[in-house]
Amino acid sequence: MLTVLILIVLAAIVLILILLAVVVVGIRQEPRSAELSDVARGPITGLVRRLTGLSVRRPTPTVVHDRGQGEGNPAGPAPRPRTTT
Repeated sequence: MLTVLILIVLAAIVLILILLAVVVVGIRQEPRSAELSDVARGPITGLVRRLTGLSVRRPTPTVVHDRGQGEGNPAGPAPRPRTTT
């Protein structure tokens, strides 16, 4: 029983060390002085970005209104009044 417990703990430690090595390799593949691009350089880099929470999302596209339609103010919508409750 003790042998099985020791083997499970050692297997967990090995898995954690492998995951740490993958993270280190992925971080080293990123350029040091440049900004993060929206596309990862490789699958390991993409996995590391997801694991560390550093994934870059593409900006949401904005809706372009045709000025000929006469919809709203071209400067943008009017701010909504704040209400207190």
